[in-house]
Amino acid sequence: MKIALVCPYDMGHFGGVQNQVGLIAASLRSRRHDAWIVAPGESDQPMRSLGKSRSWSFNGSNTPIKLSPSVVARLRAAVAEADVVHVHEPLMPMVSMATRWANRPLVGTFHADPARWTRFLYRRFPPLKWHLSRFSSLAAVSDTARSAVAGFGDVVVVPNGVATRGLPEPNPVLQRIVFVGRNDPRKGLDIATAALSELRTTHPDAHLVVVSPDKVAAQEGVDLRRNVDDATKQRILATAEIFIAPNRRGESFGLTVAEGMAAGAACVVSDIPAFRAVVGSAALRAEPGDPASFASAIRSLFDDPARSRQLGVAARDRVRTLSIERTVDAYLPMYLDAMKGR
Repeated sequence: MKIALVCPYDMGHFGGVQNQVGLIAASLRSRRHDAWIVAPGESDQPMRSLGKSRSWSFNGSNTPIKLSPSVVARLRAAVAEADVVHVHEPLMPMVSMATRWANRPLVGTFHADPARWTRFLYRRFPPLKWHLSRFSSLAAVSDTARSAVAGFGDVVVVPNGVATRGLPEPNPVLQRIVFVGRNDPRKGLDIATAALSELRTTHPDAHLVVVSPDKVAAQEGVDLRRNVDDATKQRILATAEIFIAPNRRGESFGLTVAEGMAAGAACVVSDIPAFRAVVGSAALRAEPGDPASFASAIRSLFDDPARSRQLGVAARDRVRTLSIERTVDAYLPMYLDAMKGR
């Protein structure tokens, strides 16, 4: 099968959707399908680039997308050989919207927990339904993501997947906390650094490793690792005693949380619906936006190493149900159905 995976976000930028598209493409190729990515930017995976992107502020993050009308012709050429086109974030301009004119079977996946105004637009702007009428099937990565697009018809939940094979064995460093994500307000890096400052009053050896593409203000006990590749990220995660996800809002799944769980770290995450669905009882939850709540949860694990190890084992066991292989297993029948309806 020839599958084009369309991502509206620049593949050269750090992001959960870009990560997921890359993992799906790699898993498909491992099954001997011909899969390639169509997106702005560049990637080390097989890809047909749509050119440079520009960053826009959207839903509390900087979003690297391409809005040029020239995208339509370039996208049509990039997917012309595909048996099916899998479009991620089908309503994101301009790349995803351009697939309407691709004349190929389409499958779509919604990833976001959009802002209220976007949800209102989804309900009140009929041309969006017209655009989605070209899609054979629609999926969302979680119930949170599906709730925003429920008015568009039958949207099935296909959870995101993470790599669970060939990962480094957990080798936690005492009192090491790891954060993975952009330095955007809703990702809560400032909450993590504030919690660290509070922790160091009682645990002076506590330190925070930040894996991010962005600059971070210098702070005692904070070690920034910028623009690392996936293998390096996995090695860093394997050294975490604690994985912290202090996101404030706007998360539909929690890929970085699943990655921390796969690494065998004890996880402390914001008590938001998307994260609750991912971690179940295999993590501690803290009040979103409250450094003291995070510091208290992490301190309790520092003071109870047996509990910390227990959570790490439980996290790794739970995340096996979120392997990228299971995600692709769910998409393959959708691709075949789309081809039949062509």
